[in-house]
Formats: sequence, C-alpha cells, structure tokens
Amino acid sequence: MTNPRQTAAVEAELRAEIIRLNKVVQALMNRAERSTSLQSSDFNQFQTAVLLQELVRQRTQELEAALIENKKVNQALREAEQKFHSVLDQSLVGITMTIDNRFHYANPKFAEILGYSVDEILGLGPLDIAPESDRAFIGEVTHRGLAGAFKQITYSVNAIRKDGATITVEISGNEPVNIGGKPALIAVWVDITERLRIQREVQALQEQLQDQAIHDPLTGLYNRLFLNESLEREFALAQRHGYAISAVMTDLDHFKTVNDRHGHLAGDAALRHFAGIMKQHSRASDINCRYGGEEFFLVLPDTTAEIALQRAEELRLALAAEPVKWRADLIPITASFGVATFPLHGVSSTDLIDAADIALYAAKTSGRNQVKLYNRDTTAKTQ
Repeated sequence: MTNPRQTAAVEAELRAEIIRLNKVVQALMNRAERSTSLQSSDFNQFQTAVLLQELVRQRTQELEAALIENKKVNQALREAEQKFHSVLDQSLVGITMTIDNRFHYANPKFAEILGYSVDEILGLGPLDIAPESDRAFIGEVTHRGLAGAFKQITYSVNAIRKDGATITVEISGNEPVNIGGKPALIAVWVDITERLRIQREVQALQEQLQDQAIHDPLTGLYNRLFLNESLEREFALAQRHGYAISAVMTDLDHFKTVNDRHGHLAGDAALRHFAGIMKQHSRASDINCRYGGEEFFLVLPDTTAEIALQRAEELRLALAAEPVKWRADLIPITASFGVATFPLHGVSSTDLIDAADIALYAAKTSGRNQVKLYNRDTTAKTQ
C-alpha cells in the first residue's frame, strides 16, 4: 500500500533542490558581475554565465524527470492498491489483519459474516466476537500466533454475530508479518455453520439408512442379513476364546389362523408383541432377529445348551401368559422353540442354524408350544 506522506516528502525534496540550485546560480552570477567590475573581460563574463545556465538546465531536467517518474510510480502504486482492495472487497471469504489483539483491517465479507459494518469491526478484536466458552482457546491461539508459534494453522471456533446468533467459523492463517514494527496476523474466515448442518443431516441420514439395512422395519429386531454377518463374527470369537454359542429358532404357532381370523394387521401386532417380549428378556450381548415370516432367531454368545433351554422356556412362558391386545380382542399366542449349541451340535454357523431349525421342527411336530434341544435321534426321525 502507498504512503501519501512518503510520496509528498519525495516531491518536496526534489522541488527544494531545484530552489537551492537557483539560489546557487544567482550567487554565482552575482560573483561574475563583481569580477567584471575588477576589469574582467566581457568574454569571461559571458562564458561563466553560459556554463552556469547549462548546468542549471541539465540539473533541472534531471529533477523534473525524477518528479515525473515519481508521479508515475505513485500512480502505479495507487492503481495496484485499488485493484488489491477491489479483490479483497469482492472476496467470498472474510479477511482480517489483527495487531495488538484488535482488527486493524477487515474486508466487507468479514463484516457481513458477523453482521457488523467494517467501521464497527475495526473497533473490535477476536475476543469480542467469541463466546465465553471459546475465549480462552482463541486468546491462546492469537497470542501464540502473534509470537510466531505457527507457520500455518487452521481451526474452527464459534463466533457471536451482532444480532446475538452463534455461528461456527473456520479460521486459517500463516505466521505473522511485520506492519509498522509490530507483528500482524492476517487470517481468512469462512462461515461453516450451514456446511456443518448439512454434514450432520447427511450423517444422520447415513446412520438411518445403515440402521434400516440391518433391522426389520416391522419389529425393530435385527434382520437376516445382520444375523448372517454377526453369527460369523461370534463364531470367530467363540473359537478364539473357547466358549459356547447357543441359538434358539422360534416359530409362532398357528400364525396363519391369526391372520385369517383377525386380519394381517392383527398378525403384524402379534409379531411386534413377541419381538417386545424377546427384547425384555434379552441380555446386552444377545442378538434378536426376525428370521422371516413368523420365524425368529436368537443368538446367545457364551451360553451353554442348558442355559439356552432355560432362556427359551422363559420366552415360551412369557408369550403364553400375555395375549396380544388387538382392538377389542385378546388374541392368545404360543410359540415353538428349537435350541442348538456350538460346538456340541455343529462347528459352523450353518451347522448351528440347521440344528436349531431341526429342533424347532421337532417341537412343532410334537404338539407345539414347547422347547426342544437338537439331537441326532431327532435328525434321523425327520429325514
């Protein structure tokens, strides 16, 4: 940026030299006249005057040329400064220069971000626009920045607009520059409030979609896709640590009759009812799944066959004791359960599912509303 005082000083010095030269010429002319009175020849007087006049003319031309060049330089600097300000004024990001913890420069975009005028901003500092919770951090960053602790830094903080609204800004800056013998921090400010809001919405949507991908929309239990993935993971852990995994396959008894007598909405209510009972009787480590239709699947990590039989019996009794409330009706529901355990009844997830399914079939063919544990004799009878 140009300094008007420096420019004026240069021009004043050049003009003063011209005046001094004129005074010197006048003094020399006076001396020539005095020498004439001392019998000096007319030729000597004429020669002295011509030489002095030529010297003055040459130096005057040099000084005038210097003045013209100085004006050109000054004009070029003014034009460059205008272009510089034009770029900053039209910038899509806020730009500030901080000296002694005060804004000594701010472009219109920065003022717009905070809802102030540029003149109002120049009376403030970074701490004046910071919420109480961020002031210690901003003060520390500003202090260290002015001390030259950072070559480059980018960070995000909250800021308070003139209207009291809180926004989030991202600030980027480099090491300080020397302005008038003092360190100055030049920073770029971007309002990222809207960007963060969109990011949160996108993240929430992604989490929602991910949740929908692994859950059954009717019951809220995990779906079969999640069962396949989680069962493989549980098998790997069980094999590594040497503990048992039990599985319980469940099927609601006479579910078609419920749909035929009360309608499919009543059937949906029955499915949700049993899913709620499963959740009530679950541990944090259990995996409750809707396997398909009226079938459900329960994975019990680190659980023996004996404990799994007890858990299945608890579910059976709870369901039988609590009918489904549907409009004005109370619909009695029972279920059949098949239990299988790794490594007793299989060495893979597929083996465990097949064994639990066979045990379930045995429970249903034995009269329903009961729990059966897989055994090889059952396999021989059902094949």
